[in-house]
Amino acid sequence: MIAIIGGGISGLAAAYELAQRGVPFQLFEASPRAGGLIRTEHHDGFVVDAGPDSILSSKPAALALCEAVGLRTNLLQMIEPKTAYVLDRNHLYPLPSPSVLGIPLTPRAALQFRLLPVTSRVRVLLEPYIRPGKGSDESIASFFRRRFGPPTVERVAQPLLGGIHAGDVEQLSVQSLFPALREAESRGGLLRHLAQRQRPAGGLFNSLTGGMATLPAALVRSLPRAAIRLNTEIASVTEMPDGWRLDTSSGTQHASALVLATPVNVTGRLLQLIEPAAARLCSDVRHASTASIALAWHRDEVDHPLRGSGFVVARDQSRITASTWISSKWPGRSPEGYTLLRAFVGGMRDPQAIDLSDDELVAIARRDLGRVLRIRAEPRLARVYRWRDASPQLTVGHSDRLREIDRRLNARPGLFATGRGLRAVGIPDCVADARQVAASAAEYVARSDREWKHEKYQHH
Repeated sequence: MIAIIGGGISGLAAAYELAQRGVPFQLFEASPRAGGLIRTEHHDGFVVDAGPDSILSSKPAALALCEAVGLRTNLLQMIEPKTAYVLDRNHLYPLPSPSVLGIPLTPRAALQFRLLPVTSRVRVLLEPYIRPGKGSDESIASFFRRRFGPPTVERVAQPLLGGIHAGDVEQLSVQSLFPALREAESRGGLLRHLAQRQRPAGGLFNSLTGGMATLPAALVRSLPRAAIRLNTEIASVTEMPDGWRLDTSSGTQHASALVLATPVNVTGRLLQLIEPAAARLCSDVRHASTASIALAWHRDEVDHPLRGSGFVVARDQSRITASTWISSKWPGRSPEGYTLLRAFVGGMRDPQAIDLSDDELVAIARRDLGRVLRIRAEPRLARVYRWRDASPQLTVGHSDRLREIDRRLNARPGLFATGRGLRAVGIPDCVADARQVAASAAEYVARSDREWKHEKYQHH
């Protein structure tokens, strides 16, 4: 039997892989529900995703998992138009089209990108002539500064790429978080390489009818009911001659192999008595805390046309870091005649925001959205969701840290690790990594069984 600790999307994906291979397992989750950051609530006809509201479709692992658990017909494409904006000095600037991560891919798109000064737009067009950088890693800010010019750091990289990870682009690693950018650079420049890539036929993002929690719910239904142990905390993990012993809140469990599918900071705590050096490396990963505020109004109470997917905020001119226009993105998220929006606060640049009261967070979102989108009325719905220490900061040098963690874990037979903040952050990468790690665990157990049977045969 293989023990999986953690019932977020990584743990569920690992469990699904083992179930498909016919390998017995037990999954332990400390909370009363599975899904981790993927959580959906329903209020008076509103469908509110507390965590992620979509799946990046250019990475196939999550979409493949959705189809495997019978959710093909539940997949949603974003409502047209898909325009996103950057808020700078109280003006919403549309991102150029075509673009990737805010990077314009054609001369026309670059020249029309009014968020940047004219000289910066011309500088962006010179990117194919910039030599590739030296060294294996650098910050996102350094990468953008070098390839596109300094103004793109605060106006493009920080609000877009930094905002995705609630971090500071001066610290975040381009190699760990956006390896495709480094790959494109090495292949003759971003503008040339990215412009040749095929965009997914259904758009860059997909969601699910009923909200993103439809995915973990379908995964749970696909797994043996007795193999899912909710409300079960792990007090300690001990390496034994024949495997692993888990002391849980509901008793002791023995396993041939152990898959840690927890966020990297939790993994660090679990490893303290098993592999202290790896535990310290996991604990070195810093985390940001964020909050999302969902607000709804009657449509005629919002003067802005809301034709697009939302905006991110450049510079420190607003307490919110971004807003996503949920009912403009996905069908069926609000009752007829209403609009549902989300605002985000916190991150590494505003660590105190997580400790504000619900009323204070709603007031901040109400004020900033009201100013930008011309909303005068009080919201008809207000919900606050806190995600404390939920955004791992994969800073420059994380790949070196990861190699050392893997080296130390590989020296412990039957010990495997996946989960947010180790090799992956977003849903598709977490799913892909978890399934690969589970496959390795299954192969280890099968190999151990063969060796035991061979040894037993030799003795006879």
